[in-house]
Amino acid sequence: MLIKQEFLISVFAVLVFTTGSQIREIAVDTGRNLTLPCSLPQTKHVMWVHEGKEDHQIPRLSVQDNGSLFLTEVDRNDSGIYTCSQEDSDGSDIKASIKVRVRTPPPPLPVKVHPSTILALLLWYVEDTGGYPIIYFTAEYKLANSDEEWKPISPNRISPNSRQIEVYKLEPNTTYAFRVWATNQLGKGEVTEVEGHTLCNNQELELARHFLQGAEKFDTRMWVIAVGVVMGTLVLLGVGTCLLLYQECRAPSGTTVMLRQLT
Repeated sequence: MLIKQEFLISVFAVLVFTTGSQIREIAVDTGRNLTLPCSLPQTKHVMWVHEGKEDHQIPRLSVQDNGSLFLTEVDRNDSGIYTCSQEDSDGSDIKASIKVRVRTPPPPLPVKVHPSTILALLLWYVEDTGGYPIIYFTAEYKLANSDEEWKPISPNRISPNSRQIEVYKLEPNTTYAFRVWATNQLGKGEVTEVEGHTLCNNQELELARHFLQGAEKFDTRMWVIAVGVVMGTLVLLGVGTCLLLYQECRAPSGTTVMLRQLT
């Protein structure tokens, strides 16, 4: 069974020679088994180290009879440089190294929130895709410190080229929780959660302050005088309008009488 696992991993692993270096690179998906061959001429009594530390004590790692290192169910922490070494007849160490890159779902995204009164702007950037291209982002929100369900932020699958999204119809002066994550072909990445507090509606406050400014010093007698002046002006205008209409109505009849006398 062990031979079959080693053969399968040799199919899925991607072997690359790095430019200007003798270190080979192997990429493998998280959760798979991996066999690292030792390219030394003699493979007996080989010692393996991971990032300069001997890993024989880890149960998931074992050195095979042919000198290769077998790892079961690799995870993100298994990434790094593995070196097999053997002491030659002169007492010096002969070494060969392989760099392992474990592909995973996307790691957490650095996210910032810029809240306004009734909307918030979520911003993020991508430090690492996990080894595969990001297919889409997802964002959700809810009231902070509440038991309500997370609400999706439209669109549900944000374009992989996007680095921001706006959340509408929020309540002013309220704290909200937001979370964002990325997804690649290996699945949903780790979730990043942040909080933001929306601003007060300053325009309404300024308008109310403007109307109420000086209200405590307002004299009602001045208000009565002002109303009286306005009402008196309206009365005078009404009387004047009535007089003009009366004169216009009288003018045609007087002209008719004069014409009759002349005839």
